[in-house]
Amino acid sequence: MTAPYRAVIFDMDGVLVDSEPVFFEAVNEVLKPTGKRIEWEDYQQLLGTSMSHTWRNVLEIVGLDASDTRSFVDGYGDTLIELLRRPRSLIDGVEPLIAELQHRGIPIAVATASWQAWVEAVLGEGAGIPLDTFDAIVWREQVEKSKPAPDLYLKAAELLSIPPERCIAVEDTVPGITSVKAAGMYAIQVRASST
Repeated sequence: MTAPYRAVIFDMDGVLVDSEPVFFEAVNEVLKPTGKRIEWEDYQQLLGTSMSHTWRNVLEIVGLDASDTRSFVDGYGDTLIELLRRPRSLIDGVEPLIAELQHRGIPIAVATASWQAWVEAVLGEGAGIPLDTFDAIVWREQVEKSKPAPDLYLKAAELLSIPPERCIAVEDTVPGITSVKAAGMYAIQVRASST
């Protein structure tokens, strides 16, 4: 009899690294010239959504013209990369879990709504974990639709050459869990300190 699950796919932000507070800080840095600020409680409601959705909602929440997202998004990317490069630790328990999965020969992947440059900054530079630690990494640019659509997780399963129903996915947000379930995978929900 073979094991029912053959791979583990991790979300990145809030699962491997508690980077959500950094995204929050970057949003407020970009808003600073407007004299506006979003509160953490309001921002938390946007976790796990696409960047365009997040910015549209941020601008509405703080009372700015939501049709002008492009100018905010452009400044956000550069600010965010700088902040994500700061040294940070993996969430407690992640490193031994990855080591155990690798020891057992279980393929591991990352499926994140973050952009490639952000992934490289968070994992490679900030957390100091080589990207080739993972058998596959899927970031936002590689799929048509982000979470809550299943595209990121389906692409990760494809790259691992494992059927989606044989994958376990670890997530921390409602849109992420929706994405996992839509992909036909078994979902495990965890909570970082920020989520």
